Amino acid sequence: MRAVYDSEAHAMYIDVVDPPHCDDNWVIDSAADQLFLHVDDRDRIVGIEVLDADDVDTALLRRFVGTRGLDADQVIAAHAAALRAQDQAVTLVFDRLHAA
Repeated sequence: MRAVYDSEAHAMYIDVVDPPHCDDNWVIDSAADQLFLHVDDRDRIVGIEVLDADDVDTALLRRFVGTRGLDADQVIAAHAAALRAQDQAVTLVFDRLHAA
């Protein structure tokens, strides 16, 4: 899982699959105009866009990704790591990316 936080834009993108994932992903779902789930042309979750990432309610983020089959703890860890490493890509390696 790779995450990048842009401190100037206060936005974050979390790659759920290794990039490049697809040419034209689209938003399948959003929450509070702050969290956006991107899927590829095979309906596979490829990424999560987080606006105002430094102010996102982590409980909302946890609920948003957890109800979509993603491991919420992993996404929260990627979010936290990217905030600490502003304007740099961070990569976290997990045994699996989706909750059982």
